Amino acid sequence: MKRKEAVYKGLEYIDVYYTDTSATSPDYFQISEFPLRLTSGKNLFKLRGHPTNLKVGGILNIEVLDFNGDPIYTEVVDYIDEDKSRVIAIYVYEDTSPGDCSITILGEASILQGGVAPTEWQGRPNIKWTRSVPVNPNISNVSEIIFEQSPTVTVDELIGVQLDRTYSGSVQFPTYSTGTVRYYSYNNQPAIELLGGKFTSDMSTGTVTVASPVNPTPTPNFTISTTPYVGTIKKILTPTTALLDTQYTAYSSQSISIHTFNAFDYSAYSLSYEASPTYIETENSQSFAYIQIKGLEPATGDVSRIKVFSNNNGTVGTWELINDIELEETEIFVPSTSSLYPDKSIGVFATQSIINTYWTASALQGTAVLPLPILGWSTASLDSAMKISSSMNLFADNAVLVAQIKPQYAGVFIESSSYKITLDALGTRTGSLDPVLSVYLSGSAFYQDPTDYFNQTFPTKFGKRIGELRVTSDNQRFDDYVFNFQSDYTGTGVLLLVVESGIWQVADIHATSDNDPGYSPNYTRIKSFVQTTHKINNQISFKVEYYNVNGEKSKQTSYVYNKDWEGGNRYIDGNFSMLTGSLYVADSLNSGVAISGYPNSGFIRSLGYQGFDSGFPGFLLWSGSALPGQTSKGQAYNGVGLELYANTSSYFRYSTRDSEIDVRTNKFFFGNPSASFISGSNGLLQISSSNFILSPQGQVTASALIAIQDGDVLFDTNNKYADGYNIGRLVYFDPTEYTYNMATLPITASGITGSFVAGPIFETFILPGETNMQMSFTFSADRTDATPGNRTLRISSFIASAISGSNSGLGSYGKFNNQANLQGNQFIETIVPSTATSGAQTVEIKGTANGILNRQGCYVLIHTIVSVSNNTSLTGTLKLKNFVFRTSRNVGGSIAPPLNGVVS
Repeated sequence: MKRKEAVYKGLEYIDVYYTDTSATSPDYFQISEFPLRLTSGKNLFKLRGHPTNLKVGGILNIEVLDFNGDPIYTEVVDYIDEDKSRVIAIYVYEDTSPGDCSITILGEASILQGGVAPTEWQGRPNIKWTRSVPVNPNISNVSEIIFEQSPTVTVDELIGVQLDRTYSGSVQFPTYSTGTVRYYSYNNQPAIELLGGKFTSDMSTGTVTVASPVNPTPTPNFTISTTPYVGTIKKILTPTTALLDTQYTAYSSQSISIHTFNAFDYSAYSLSYEASPTYIETENSQSFAYIQIKGLEPATGDVSRIKVFSNNNGTVGTWELINDIELEETEIFVPSTSSLYPDKSIGVFATQSIINTYWTASALQGTAVLPLPILGWSTASLDSAMKISSSMNLFADNAVLVAQIKPQYAGVFIESSSYKITLDALGTRTGSLDPVLSVYLSGSAFYQDPTDYFNQTFPTKFGKRIGELRVTSDNQRFDDYVFNFQSDYTGTGVLLLVVESGIWQVADIHATSDNDPGYSPNYTRIKSFVQTTHKINNQISFKVEYYNVNGEKSKQTSYVYNKDWEGGNRYIDGNFSMLTGSLYVADSLNSGVAISGYPNSGFIRSLGYQGFDSGFPGFLLWSGSALPGQTSKGQAYNGVGLELYANTSSYFRYSTRDSEIDVRTNKFFFGNPSASFISGSNGLLQISSSNFILSPQGQVTASALIAIQDGDVLFDTNNKYADGYNIGRLVYFDPTEYTYNMATLPITASGITGSFVAGPIFETFILPGETNMQMSFTFSADRTDATPGNRTLRISSFIASAISGSNSGLGSYGKFNNQANLQGNQFIETIVPSTATSGAQTVEIKGTANGILNRQGCYVLIHTIVSVSNNTSLTGTLKLKNFVFRTSRNVGGSIAPPLNGVVS
């Protein structure tokens, strides 16, 4: 931090008329409060000044000299105490010489020793008071905290999910013991080197225990027992080396001296540390107060702790403590100040993704922008480092590589406040030039020096230069190097690392508020969980109190009143959480939703819904007995069910009591519009799936259709099959007119072909599935005899199969056998004596076991024979023509042809 320098005044050597040797100067300066000792930070003493003895508007000089006679900075605080005392601040830094210091006050009194000051001592210093007080800069500051101006406190609400922590293997504090360690001195600091293992970033504050160090050196001059070594890792240098905070020492009853070992050989060890958790978001949202305090540095005293209190508007009672934190340095560059995750510096490069997310790079030579340098993660020479590399030649003065924090992750800075940047770095020479790394801060919080070479050279202004690292050898490592600086304005800024020459690696970068021991930072931010008693129209007020290390509160308190507050959700977890009775989710008891649980039932309903039969809209989900005295379709509520009711034409009802789902709606849709669904509206129905579509117009598209009636398959698109009485084909048409003498017609039809064949004869193929045949024809019957008695004309159809299979000789060629009468005698006409008639007939020829039914898949011959019931004394002429033969089938009939076409 920037220190204030005192100017030596030499008040001790100035002659005065009177020197006051009293302890508190009651007659002149009236010291109202004086410290027992001065400690680190801003100490104080108070004086009122005698109202009549001291001259009003007279000279007042104060000087504090340390043990060596060097001046200590003092200033008069712009503050008046309740008793009208003025406050003098005395600044003690950690390098202020310890021992007694002297405080001298020089002033002008109008009354000296009871009388008017001599004329020659008027208008000049004439009274001096001196008192000594011990100084110890190593003791914490316990002075009263006084602010010249009250800190500025802003409060914003952050609402985020509760974070649960999990650890790898469910172990929060693992122990690591892989390999062995040796102890040695690194730049006069205790260090260890790990052989056969590797350090991780989590181990940076772990505790190393070596129960039996091997060959500790140097050997003491007196006998001591083997002493275990226990130390804490202060810093990880590389994956195998680390600095420790404790030297290896040993005691002996033979000597009052403490023996310090400088080294021991590789030895077994154990390293215990706290693992970094993985944060898992829960369903519980919580409300946090994001509190920023600016102007926190007091005029006197040191703020050690801050307490935050809250009070809900309308709540009866006092302020409730919501946070009590120790004031520490505030990390400036973090991923997000509004996040509920713990603040972590974006300059700690645990992985390459951190570099990629928060940092960007550029290469410049004069006004030219060159290919981007590479920002790569490395851990070989410097643990978890960012390496800035490029193929660009940096020998020119105006050629640089720049690695900077991205603008969206800029930090917040307060005007004239002290900050520091701490980092590790490794510079390596690549040519004749010394490796140089410059550090800049750019943004609205910093003055851009127009005389700076880089600000003059490059089109992009780098901002405020705060320092550089220079390597004078081939390579050099810098550990915990600190750059102190002050912000120029209140605003934001980003960090720029400018590589002027060489190759640079940087790691463990922290930008924080800066304060020497005993001095408070000027800015901090706090996140405090806020418990809200209610959520609607809620306002919360906040109170902030400031305490020193002794727990003494400052008289000055900060308030923020009536902040609108949303609050987190109401979240109930646990394996045995229970709400008894009913829960209402509503803004009144007459509307909303009720959740009720009783010994024999549980239900959720809209308030005001009195059941299905009541006719009022609402909904009900129930299990068990619900809504006593109310009914649903005339039945009491039992079992399990769901009702969504608007009116008698619009509702959904399901009940296990009557095993019914009843849905009434003008429109419905079930399924996925891009896959399969069923929908209906406006009297139309649509069904769609991957292999079937029924359009609203009634059109069907399907990969397969099967229709079954009474167990019979009417059609099957998979097997390319249709069935039905009208399924058939025309197999033969013969327009020929056949004329016969009635007197020669046989009385009994015979299958013998010859002169009695009275119609067509043809050959055809009976298809599989054809079971029946129909025959149609026209006729003319002219009976010329007058013999009494009517006669009946008949027609019969015969079928024969082609001789199948392989037969010896040529006798089977073109021959048919297994002839059968297809249907018997079929009626043509009744002929009356001396009468002529004509017309048409259709004859149904049904399949029989030895007819068409068993000749499916066979080549056949079909012919007809006409006969008469009695041909005695019968004369006349019969004419037949326009024969039509078609096939059909019985629904469900066989479709399998006889094996090899053989009729059984």
